Amino acid sequence: MVAGGGERRPARLKLVVPTNFSKKSEMALDFALMYSSFANADVYLFHALEERMTDYRELDRLNVEYMERMKQAMLQGIERMVQKGITHTVSEVHRRISHGKVGIEVLKIAGGVGADMIIMGKPSSKHFKELTDKAPCTLVLIREKDTEFVI
Repeated sequence: MVAGGGERRPARLKLVVPTNFSKKSEMALDFALMYSSFANADVYLFHALEERMTDYRELDRLNVEYMERMKQAMLQGIERMVQKGITHTVSEVHRRISHGKVGIEVLKIAGGVGADMIIMGKPSSKHFKELTDKAPCTLVLIREKDTEFVI
């Protein structure tokens, strides 16, 4: 007799996808959706506001705007996958916004959710060295030159 009595469900991957709504971010989201076709996954879309703000009405407005932009980015990504005949297995989509230096905020969210992978556009800034050195999980950097992914 087996204690617990239930079937074990496979764990879902936790994929953190930082976005600044650029072409590289779009490609990173597409990669995450394609990757999820091989394993159930939760996607954590993430945007960091770097500027310090004291106008909280403006901050609230930006939070609402970016949450909606992340929702639209996800829906558009799913539509691109449908057009390519790829069926994703994303179980849940989480949208997060934080305030601070992007590299540090990416590390915080990845550690906080227990991410299996960070998938993001390859940063053009050298300030991301800390991210590549300290990532608590697999880090996938997407170059803008790559137009198709093969998994």
